[in-house]
Amino acid sequence: MWRIPEHPANEAERLAVLNALAIMDSPRDERFDRIAWLAQCLYGADVAFLSFIDGDFQWMKSVTADEIAPSIERNRSVCQHIIASGEPLMSPDLKNDPRFDGHPVVPHLPFRFYAGVPLLVSPGLAVGSLCVLRREPAADTPPFDSAPLEALAAVAVDALDLWRRNEDLAHETRIDALTGLTNRRGFDEALARIASRCARTNESLALLMIDVDHFKAINDELGHVAGDEVLRRLGHALGAARVRLEDVTARYGGEEFAVILPGSDSKGALRVGERIREAIAGACIERPGGTLTVSIGMAVQDGGHCDARGLVAAADAALYQAKREGRDRIVGAEARTGAAG
Repeated sequence: MWRIPEHPANEAERLAVLNALAIMDSPRDERFDRIAWLAQCLYGADVAFLSFIDGDFQWMKSVTADEIAPSIERNRSVCQHIIASGEPLMSPDLKNDPRFDGHPVVPHLPFRFYAGVPLLVSPGLAVGSLCVLRREPAADTPPFDSAPLEALAAVAVDALDLWRRNEDLAHETRIDALTGLTNRRGFDEALARIASRCARTNESLALLMIDVDHFKAINDELGHVAGDEVLRRLGHALGAARVRLEDVTARYGGEEFAVILPGSDSKGALRVGERIREAIAGACIERPGGTLTVSIGMAVQDGGHCDARGLVAAADAALYQAKREGRDRIVGAEARTGAAG
């Protein structure tokens, strides 16, 4: 009788490594597509896929046929057994395999034969799987040889290491030199990736667009050097206000900033916005005629309906509404707070 396997003892380390790789919900990559294609051809399979598995979901980085969904909940996947054990898994006939009797998905699969091996970034630390499937069950003989599949998995891990190194190098091109925050390019890439993830996991997604009030007066009266110093101090205050590792704070352009809040609803985004206003007030950044304030536009999209472009447009519209209402406030679709107009 099938049971959900226990997580491996190194689950926390495994998830930390997977998070550092930033591979989940990334665009297609020919290196991984070639590996899946080679696995399918080598084993005469009907489909092959290469996947990564986080705490809640299995996500297909590369798959050779549309019959495999792009993602599945981890506790309903077959490959979770590979993650739990760190060892290859083979079933000549999934539908008649007592290990999967009672599995919620296996009876509905168009495949009978299954073989998969772990993607091991270090001994015993599996972040994903490389699998082949056939529609027909396999005979007991000759015995299945997993060695070629394991070799391809090792090639995939080498490609993963190269991916990580390239990401590390590219990181410098996604940082705003003045503020130390993510720049516009990094923001666009992060928002696309996070929106894809939230659509997959059915999480909500919130965005804060932040604009410095009366910034033109700073440049006009104090000069651009003083303006740059204000932006530098503001960037530090925004960076210090970030709470969760998955949140992204960026300089969107000029004196406009943005904060991406995956999994946040309106109430959560509003709390973060207020924390940002308090952090900026606490920084006591002077401007002509007073202390620096910001206006914030907030937009939230429900899980499964994430549209990055629409989210930016909605938050930007809310930001301009905050400006029209008197600045130094947060305006959103469901909540607004701040100084009296």
